[in-house]
Amino acid sequence: MLKRPIIMDVDTGVDDTLALLLVAGSDKLDLKAITTVFGNSSVEDTTKNTLKICELLKLDVPVAAGAYRPVIDPPIDYSIAPMVDIHGRDGLGNVGNRLPEPTKQVENMPAVDLMAKAVRESEEKVTIVATAPLTNIATFLMAYPDLRSKIECIALMGGAAFGGNMGFSVEANIGHDPDAAKIVFMSDVPKYMFSLDATMGCFITDDERQAIADNGGETGVWLKDCMQQYSDIYKALGGLPGAVLHDSLPVAWLLDESVVEFKHCYVDVELKGVKTRGCTVTDLANYTGKAPNTYVSMKADREKLINMHVEAVKKFK
Repeated sequence: MLKRPIIMDVDTGVDDTLALLLVAGSDKLDLKAITTVFGNSSVEDTTKNTLKICELLKLDVPVAAGAYRPVIDPPIDYSIAPMVDIHGRDGLGNVGNRLPEPTKQVENMPAVDLMAKAVRESEEKVTIVATAPLTNIATFLMAYPDLRSKIECIALMGGAAFGGNMGFSVEANIGHDPDAAKIVFMSDVPKYMFSLDATMGCFITDDERQAIADNGGETGVWLKDCMQQYSDIYKALGGLPGAVLHDSLPVAWLLDESVVEFKHCYVDVELKGVKTRGCTVTDLANYTGKAPNTYVSMKADREKLINMHVEAVKKFK
């Protein structure tokens, strides 16, 4: 069976970890490389977390560190950033210290150069799965315009047609680097936006977390515990039954397109609004008359998504 070549661009926190579980548990994807960026934690922490998760999930692929800050905005002050409460001080639900220090080494090249290498060497077009701020992706598109034709699509977790989680109208991955997001959305590469409109329905209950523990041996138990604080906060602040697996949705779609329903429409990124900088302005009704440039997720099959995780973790029992 021909596997789909992908690159994962991550800011490895709790939900990135679950997305990588789906990759590790599938025989449909050919993971060419993983690149890291600031977001849920500093790029130093997200890179170390990624190396740890690669060893946990037996992902033997090159990892390269990328951007430590947005292209224009000031760097995030992680001493006060709310992400540390959601993902834990270590980015892994405060249980990262239960994993051994990684022996795997980061590549001696920037993230965008590893992306370029992987894309150039692939015989097939490559899908970029972005579950983080889009700084690396924008930089890659600007630095290597000759490789755009070898990108099948960009499947990005971010944005929202309605609402936000960084403000009332801004989603965090876009809001952490709106200028990079603007570059990506205005590019001619096909884009699939896995937005809060669909991902907020992708929660995992306590019983379902326990199923991951029951079916995944020590790895499953660690993953269950990794989600504990993440789950507690979603229950307390969001009134949801458990943690939301935002970053898993684009990977799940690559494995089974029926998991997500899309609407093809024009999406722009607001850069000037005082309270809306980073808003993904989504023209669902074709008010502007502009040609659609993005497939926007409107609904997801939560049960199917959770079952994918339970099946994936069985590989590690």
